[in-house]
Amino acid sequence: MSRVKFTAQQERDIQAFYTEEKIRLEAKLSHVNSILSQYGVVTKKVTPSETPQPRVSKTSTKKKRRGPKSKWGKFIVGRLRARQKPMSYEELIDDAISLNKIPESGYKAARASVLNSAFRLRTVHGKIVTVGRKGKKEKLIVLTNWLDEKGNLTAPYSIEFKKIKKGKAEPVDMSAIPSSDLEL
Repeated sequence: MSRVKFTAQQERDIQAFYTEEKIRLEAKLSHVNSILSQYGVVTKKVTPSETPQPRVSKTSTKKKRRGPKSKWGKFIVGRLRARQKPMSYEELIDDAISLNKIPESGYKAARASVLNSAFRLRTVHGKIVTVGRKGKKEKLIVLTNWLDEKGNLTAPYSIEFKKIKKGKAEPVDMSAIPSSDLEL
C-alpha cells in the first residue's frame, strides 16, 4: 500500500481542519452532557477503545436497485404528441407492435407492457387521462395538458374526439389527477 505525500501547507490545512472539528464536536458533546445531567442521567467518559461498533446482522443485505425503466411510457406520450388526437388502447398497442417490429408471438407481452405503462402514467405521474362519452364504456387516452382547468378537452382535441366517438367528451375531475415533475 502506497503512502500519500502531502506538502507542508496541505499538512497544516489538514491539521487545522481536524483541530476545528475536534473543538466543535467537544463543544457539542459538552452541551449534550449538560442537558443529560439536568435530567439526572449519569454519563461516563468513553475511551476510543470502548467506542461502540455498529452492529451488522448476517441477514442484512444491500438494497437492490430497480431494474431498467420501461420505454413504453415515453412511447405512449410520444405517440399521443405525434398523432395530436385522442387514441384508444388498441390503437396504441397496434402502433407499438408495428413501430417496434414485434412479432405475433410477442403480442401479449407488448400489450401488457403498454397497459402497465399507461396505468402508471395515469395514476402515478398524471401525464395522461382517459376520457369518454356519458353512458359509453370505451374511453380514449389524452395527454393531461390537452385539458383546460375545468377538465374539458381543448379545441382541436375535442373536435377529434367528436369525430371518433360521435359525441362530446365528459369533463375529467382535475382534482383526481396526480401531479408529477417527471418529464417524458
